[in-house]
Amino acid sequence: MGGTSLTVVLLTAGETIGGAMRRLALFGTHYRSPDVGANHFPVNHTAASRGITASNTGPDWRLVLVGGRRLSLSRTDLLAMPLTTADLPIACTEGWSTTQRWTGVPLADLARLAGVENPGTLQLTSLDTDVVTLSGSQVSAPESMLALRVNGADLSLDHGFPARVIVPSAPGTLNTKWMSEIVFSEGPS
Repeated sequence: MGGTSLTVVLLTAGETIGGAMRRLALFGTHYRSPDVGANHFPVNHTAASRGITASNTGPDWRLVLVGGRRLSLSRTDLLAMPLTTADLPIACTEGWSTTQRWTGVPLADLARLAGVENPGTLQLTSLDTDVVTLSGSQVSAPESMLALRVNGADLSLDHGFPARVIVPSAPGTLNTKWMSEIVFSEGPS
């Protein structure tokens, strides 16, 4: 039993450790981004499997913010805002995890831009129509962000280009890719 357990650990540990060890993770995730360099780490769902194409995410893409007011922002608009960078993990419900360096706009800044000073829950809608709800404390966490880059490079399509949400200490399913709309609600005073 001990030998079997050790074998399973050795054949999966590379997913978490990363680097050269990742090649040894024979029982690791089956969904690997085809990208190399900054975007070469696991994904659960590829853009193609979710029907996301370059035409959905091209120059006409806009992120809609809804709160006290409604705004529509381009990726260029978002990149012109004050950005934050943090090393944050994604812990997938399929059993793998990875820590990457994310750069983006803090969610709390986007809430204020949308006219919400004290964020309550927020609803995230993705281009693939997935909808996720985050709590006010998740929105207000200093490292919670709308990520635009990972490891110094633009997000790849499989990793959520043009923008994705990254929330510290949240399951991977809440780190929504291919964002299209964020609806902020005002929290209790």
